[in-house]
Amino acid sequence: MEIKRKPKTLTGLFLKFAVLFCVNTFLIVMSCTLLVIGAAYAGLVLPANYAETQLTKHTEEIQKAGNDPKKLIPKTCTYGIYDGSGEWVTGNFTAEEREDAWRQYQNESIYAGRQSYYRFIRQDNGNICIVQYDLYMRYSWDKLNKILPAPEPMSMILAGILFVVDAFLLSRHFAKKLNRQLEGLRTITDKIAENDLEFQTEPSDIREVDAVMRSLSHMKDALRKSLSAQWDMEQQKQEQLASLAHDVKTPLTVIKGNAELLAESELSAEDRECTEYILSNVSDIQQYLDRMKEVLYGIPSAQEEKIFSCAQLIKMFQEAAVQVGTAEKMPVSFYEEGAESEDIGQGEPTDGICCCSESILRAWKNILSNAAEYTDKSKGIALSFSLQDKIDGKYLEAAVRDYGPGFSAKDLEHADQEFYSGDASRHDRRHQGLGMAIARKFLEEQGGRLEFGNRRDGGAEVRCLVKAGISH
Repeated sequence: MEIKRKPKTLTGLFLKFAVLFCVNTFLIVMSCTLLVIGAAYAGLVLPANYAETQLTKHTEEIQKAGNDPKKLIPKTCTYGIYDGSGEWVTGNFTAEEREDAWRQYQNESIYAGRQSYYRFIRQDNGNICIVQYDLYMRYSWDKLNKILPAPEPMSMILAGILFVVDAFLLSRHFAKKLNRQLEGLRTITDKIAENDLEFQTEPSDIREVDAVMRSLSHMKDALRKSLSAQWDMEQQKQEQLASLAHDVKTPLTVIKGNAELLAESELSAEDRECTEYILSNVSDIQQYLDRMKEVLYGIPSAQEEKIFSCAQLIKMFQEAAVQVGTAEKMPVSFYEEGAESEDIGQGEPTDGICCCSESILRAWKNILSNAAEYTDKSKGIALSFSLQDKIDGKYLEAAVRDYGPGFSAKDLEHADQEFYSGDASRHDRRHQGLGMAIARKFLEEQGGRLEFGNRRDGGAEVRCLVKAGISH
């Protein structure tokens, strides 16, 4: 039977780290202290009172040694011999130390400074032997005293180094342990980022990490349901549009047949012009339906590209705008700041445009239809044509302005996305959200782009940019 381990907590994990750190620190300090004491017992280090002990041991011999007590005085000490009146006799004191030592003798003060003391020994011949010694540990091997710090400071330095090493190793150990527990979280977030939602979470050894994993698992399930619902909704929209495109063909065929019959009869000039408009737009609608299927199902289309002058393309744009204006019974005008087509037509011979006119006109007519629907009918729509020098080359810019409510903030962000139906400002429930998306797609296929925004003086503005700069 498998024993189920009780999950740990982050508090317990960090508490364990803190306890181990404190225990290790205590052991380091104790080890360094015992190392110094053991070295003293082994004779590798001289105890702090070594000089004082030796002086006490050899005091009588120093008293009888006269002016030559050097062999009896420890090497770590300095000394001086004075006669009864304080005159210097012999020793290894410096000139300054001689006066200080005698002064301290007269004052009966044994303190020579930091951890240094005096021992006053009266010799049998009446002279005074003054010995200065230190109360701190030294190495038995004298060369080490010149290279290394004293044993006590050295033990503190060693303890400090071991403390830093212990902190680093202990932190690294617990970091690796915590990192192993967090690896599962990283794996889950990576899978969610890659839309791989078919996975199972495994428990970790830490309670808080398990709680986060459960939350991520719930988020994964909710995201999977949301994506599934979104996919079903888009599929349903595509099926509805495909069905609509198929159903439109029957009435469109009837309209085309009747228009053709009218064209064969005797008509006035105005009626014949209207009939030609009907036949032209019926053909465009048939092409739109075919193109809509291509967009919905991702079917690539074979399109023939030709080179047009800017003036030729502008004329096509103007004719399409006039047709929309006539059908909607509204005026079509030019921007005051817009350039006339004749002015652009006088441009350089390298201002030609290589494109499929059918796709460009489809995009343009979609934009015109949108503008016509939302504008104030009494003001109509306004057009502007100009050549623009951009960073990536020269473009023919064909702009359409309407006098409606303009784009909302949400429209400005999503208006050219497929199936975006938008806010009530420029959309209603009859829209499937394909007009701007199809226009953008047509333009991008021809190397152009779609831009849109609101004008400061009111209304919306949509700009079709077509790549120019082809010799013709």
